[in-house]
Amino acid sequence: MAQKKTLTRTELHMMNLLWDKGTASVQQLHDELPEPKPPYTTTLSVMQVLTKKGIVSFDKEGRTNIYRPLLSREEYLESFVDDARDNLFGGSIVNLFSFFAKREKLSKQEIQKILEEME
Repeated sequence: MAQKKTLTRTELHMMNLLWDKGTASVQQLHDELPEPKPPYTTTLSVMQVLTKKGIVSFDKEGRTNIYRPLLSREEYLESFVDDARDNLFGGSIVNLFSFFAKREKLSKQEIQKILEEME
């Protein structure tokens, strides 16, 4: 991914809905939001911001915009993890992994299983 894309918590929530759906209108995304729902115009604004950031695009179907992601969940996750590794763990994947292994209290067997899955 050439350019780093950052998402706010609200934008990330909307992107998770869109990644799960594949494509959706603002109304379809808004319908998926939990109660209490923000105003429809807030959902619309978030999608407009995501469009300006180049993270989503849309096609017109009649008077409705159907949004689609231009960035996959995996691409965003890779960028997010790379940024965390570089800025929080001194560029060390070992430090990043150790942090999560300790935080999640992974057993030696769980760590071994992870290593086996990587082969």
